[in-house]
Amino acid sequence: MSAIFEHGYALIIGVDANQMPRLALPSVAKDVQAIYDVLAHPQRCAYNPENVRLIKGEKATSKEILDGLYWLQEKVRGDGEATAVLYFSGHGMVDKAADQYYLIPYDIRELSRLRADAIKAETFTAEISDIRAQRMLVVLDCCHAAGMDVKNVDLAALDTSRFQTAAFPLDLPETKSVPVFAAEPGAKNISDLLDGEGRAILNSSNNAQSSFVRNDGAMSLFTYHLIEALTGHAPHPDDATVVYVTDVMSWVTHQVKKSAREQGRDQTPVMKTSGVFPIAMLLGGQGVAKGIGQLPPNPLEPLPTPAGATVNQAGGNIVSGAAGGDMAGGDINKTTIKKKGGVHIEGGFSGGSYVGGDSTVIQGDQITGGEKFTGSKISIGSVSGNNNAIGDNPQVSSYIQQGMNSDELTQLFNSFMGQVAQSDPTAVAKVVALQAEVTRGEEADDEKIADLIGDIAEAAPSAVEGLSNLFAYAEVAKAAGTTTQFILRRISR
Repeated sequence: MSAIFEHGYALIIGVDANQMPRLALPSVAKDVQAIYDVLAHPQRCAYNPENVRLIKGEKATSKEILDGLYWLQEKVRGDGEATAVLYFSGHGMVDKAADQYYLIPYDIRELSRLRADAIKAETFTAEISDIRAQRMLVVLDCCHAAGMDVKNVDLAALDTSRFQTAAFPLDLPETKSVPVFAAEPGAKNISDLLDGEGRAILNSSNNAQSSFVRNDGAMSLFTYHLIEALTGHAPHPDDATVVYVTDVMSWVTHQVKKSAREQGRDQTPVMKTSGVFPIAMLLGGQGVAKGIGQLPPNPLEPLPTPAGATVNQAGGNIVSGAAGGDMAGGDINKTTIKKKGGVHIEGGFSGGSYVGGDSTVIQGDQITGGEKFTGSKISIGSVSGNNNAIGDNPQVSSYIQQGMNSDELTQLFNSFMGQVAQSDPTAVAKVVALQAEVTRGEEADDEKIADLIGDIAEAAPSAVEGLSNLFAYAEVAKAAGTTTQFILRRISR
């Protein structure tokens, strides 16, 4: 069985989209998602998903990026044995007139507003320095230098007389350049993850080079080899069960340089470190021999469905949404599922309502103004929709009062079958099988349910939201084990 590395924390930032279309980096979205999945997967790096935060797309604004850094600072502040990973992928530019380096967020309006909209290198570096983890790895995959078109970016309109693309000048004072590592860690168990201390920085290329994408477009060369290093490709003792930062940096540096050369290009990662320390579990802490039983996994292959995984779980029930994102305090302003105090919530909520209790199921479009929900009783000030129901579903009121009986459960699944049939009628049989398994409650086959969910989501993508909403109901959620929860979380992203 895999073990969760509870002392590991990670912030992954990918500025893949941009309000200025010519600055968009589509491949970055693939990179950051792949890094997130590997770090949070219980059979890979085994970080607790609640301790891994992903910022990408339209959320990668200047404010959200800085808020993410503050989040990481807070996470490690209360853990004297913390290991932190910060990964950033996006554009970096120098305003030559001001001799100032900036990271480009999603919400930059024009390059002429670089000083107003972008993030100064000094600000970013200062916040990184305030992440007081015992061990920290900073990974920077900035798209820079000549040849930006390698990431399908059109920067022909860039005013090179004023702006210059460049590598991020991050330099933590305690680190130093090290050309080659030859560490022999010999790690044996999860306690080794608490050994050592230090800081390490890994840049995807030097200041005069570009960060290239694989010929197949699957992800960048740098990210591909980074995932390789995190999953057992880097040389290690046969009994190793953790991954050392030196293994990662040495492997990535050599392999990226080699792969770029095979593509007729030059790219050499730059690394600095102040120590040798472990940063992740190796294949869930089992090592290559036990975890895989053969060669280390290919980063391009789908991740396995974990057996006994704990993913965004609280009290044994479902929690969906990005950890630290949709679920991080405050209000929920879009359709999601949130778990607090034992309650499942689905729908759009505003006004900072307090929610408590242990069995209530709520569904609806809008609930406004500081209402309080406790136990199985609900006090509601203003609810939009049917006066005899909450939201659009006339059955929900009775579900809240007395739970679902078999007829109501069938009606719920029949409604969902209608959604699936509109997308792919052949997938209805999978829904029938899912209903049959769910009715077994806690005796249901968790892996069978997870497989059926995956099949339905693949066949009928438009029904994914409805599929997730099914498991917001307590009677359905009873059948959801940790493997099902993992799959639900993946399809909901």
